[in-house]
Amino acid sequence: MAAVVVVVAGLLHVWRNTNVLTADRLCGDLVSAEQADAVLPGSGRLDAEGDGLDEDDLTDTECRIEKSSVVLGSGESGLSVRLWGVRGYDPLAFDSEPYPPGASYFTGEVTGGVNAYKAWVMLPEKCWTDRPVVAEFSIDEPAADRTAFAALATDTARTIAARTQCGDLPEKPGTLISPRSDAARPVSEGQVCGLDGLTVAGQVPAGTKVLEEGQQAPADLWFCKLTLDDETGDFVRGDGFMKYTATRDPLLIAAMRKFTGTAEGTAPDGRKAEKIDRGPGFILPCADGGPLYLAVESGLQYLEASKRHEDLPKRDAYVAPFMKAAAKTFGCAAPATG
Repeated sequence: MAAVVVVVAGLLHVWRNTNVLTADRLCGDLVSAEQADAVLPGSGRLDAEGDGLDEDDLTDTECRIEKSSVVLGSGESGLSVRLWGVRGYDPLAFDSEPYPPGASYFTGEVTGGVNAYKAWVMLPEKCWTDRPVVAEFSIDEPAADRTAFAALATDTARTIAARTQCGDLPEKPGTLISPRSDAARPVSEGQVCGLDGLTVAGQVPAGTKVLEEGQQAPADLWFCKLTLDDETGDFVRGDGFMKYTATRDPLLIAAMRKFTGTAEGTAPDGRKAEKIDRGPGFILPCADGGPLYLAVESGLQYLEASKRHEDLPKRDAYVAPFMKAAAKTFGCAAPATG
């Protein structure tokens, strides 16, 4: 009898603290258990809450995966999955930060991004409803391996697209476009954010050191944030001074064009362009290749600095110089007219 108790206790321990007998896929077969186990830190058993795909309304799809163990000190961690309809430029945001230069991105057969706590993948255009649809993944603890996190997101999005017969996605994402470095670095005058001809002279308070962080330009999906190295509080400093973005990714540009209110306008260099309604940027036509989306948005540091320095240029004064330098760096010459 004692031996039976020991065996039962052993089996119970194995079941509670490992993934023995766990299904290969969770959340209505949307998420690979093996990939979720690799992304969530620690050891323990995976359990999921959620019915999986809501084929009547994709954006009602939500699921939560928990990893827990009774082993002392093992802790708990969780992964949340949801599909949601976005405004055209929302996929570029990570929660409250619209332009997170510390994130990594991937484009090509599948478009998405990943940072320590979040990953997203845009579903194919045939999957969209009245808005573009994005699969979003959030974890409680930092991901130890961003490539694994991006792979989980891509595989899940691929399963969703296949299940709803709205497109084909690869099993894994392309090469991740990572930031140039893990830390902000001083700008190079005349090469701010790696854009030839972009300067901060006369654009920031005199004598202020300026830092930059983001991807190497040019890239199919690129971000850069400027930060004033001053005494600004952490929250304001974290939002930065100016935030720039550029992309030639066809799916993201299609998403922006779907946003109600996007209409023909005029870019700062005079060419006809599409202005994103209530958004910070333009879709520029290019003489060669596909269009280029460019955007510049001020951060809380700019708002703070403009209150203390009356001679600081107005927000609009930062748009034209960036777009001119970015269009040159990204190879987007204006089409011939006539």
